[in-house]
Amino acid sequence: MIGVSSLRGEEVSFPNTTDVDELVEWTRGLDKVTVYATYASLGLGTLERAHAGGLAAWDLIVVDEAHRVSGRIGKPWAVVHDNQKIPSLRRLYMTATPRLWQLGDEDEAGAPGELVASMEDDPEGPFGSRCFTLTLSEAIDRGICAPYQVVCVDVTDTALQAAQLLGAEGRSAEVRGARLAALQTALVKASAEENFRRTLVFHHVVKEAEAFAAGLPDVAAQLHASDPVLYPKTIWADWLCGDHKPLHRRRLLGEFAAGVATDGTVVEKCFLCSVKVLGEGVDTKNCDSVYWADVRGSMPDLVQAVGRALRMHPGEGKVASLVVPVLLDPGETADNMLTSRPYNGLAKLFRQAPLLTGHGEEGFRAARFPGFEVRPVLGVRGAQRGASAGPASRSITPSAMSSLSISMRAP
Repeated sequence: MIGVSSLRGEEVSFPNTTDVDELVEWTRGLDKVTVYATYASLGLGTLERAHAGGLAAWDLIVVDEAHRVSGRIGKPWAVVHDNQKIPSLRRLYMTATPRLWQLGDEDEAGAPGELVASMEDDPEGPFGSRCFTLTLSEAIDRGICAPYQVVCVDVTDTALQAAQLLGAEGRSAEVRGARLAALQTALVKASAEENFRRTLVFHHVVKEAEAFAAGLPDVAAQLHASDPVLYPKTIWADWLCGDHKPLHRRRLLGEFAAGVATDGTVVEKCFLCSVKVLGEGVDTKNCDSVYWADVRGSMPDLVQAVGRALRMHPGEGKVASLVVPVLLDPGETADNMLTSRPYNGLAKLFRQAPLLTGHGEEGFRAARFPGFEVRPVLGVRGAQRGASAGPASRSITPSAMSSLSISMRAP
């Protein structure tokens, strides 16, 4: 095994290089070799130069997270489709979020007349014919992925609503602070009442992820003081972003999975906040829930977040929880929550779910049944003061959302 990356020493357990001549020499004369490469090696031209310098053609290229090489055919990563520059007998494309494109899509606009790599089921297209599809519902039925529930927590916070009524801007420190406190309280209450133990918290801004993790222990302590039976005495909370080194990420993920803090303290609940770092290709062991402190981001990003909770060991038997807080506006109650403006975040996540398969095949099964099941679970009142929860919010339990698609193409 050989890696094409900048990882060195303890960060990786097999040889890695970004030197073209070294890569060619390491692979020369080997009957069998597996090379792991990052998409960055395509963008930097490393593999392309290696082939020009004598690197042999591949028998098979496996393109994981293949939606990353869809879209504008002229972008650097799309060179993986070019059999003249990256030669291979076969290509296998795999993704859980296939993306269909057409000329004129705004976020992939390139030069006039430029071709688009769309993940169509087309033997003549860049991705070839689809050879296998595993729907999420089938994966759940076969015990590969965990069944899941969607827990929607309505949050009525008087401090936040007062700031809004006084005309404070949404980006002001006052509103951001009140919103953060409400979301922190909602998370700890939901985890206690629904018995979550390992929760990944997704953010859109690094500073908010850091502040959220820093403040959680105090929020949990206040709630524990108000009800020691219901709320945890010990929690672990930390955060990650793309700037953190691999060793730091590995340590935090290990503590999160084990439920043991750096000082050896065994904790009751773990919360790991992140910004665009715990998505594709990251195994978050023992995660039983995800919490969206912010639902901004692309649909593939949101689906990848869902996947962190759905992963499980064979026979584990867990039920994953997808937790979405809804901050109610002044004068609103949980009874009209599904039509309120703050519900837009939840709507973005689940009303568009059929699009995740490209054509809505399988999709969000509950969407086929108007009036799908809504049952009372919990609500949060006066979040900053840790008041008791009311039985006012909703949990929606769908059966399927997306599918894993695999396409095979020969040159």
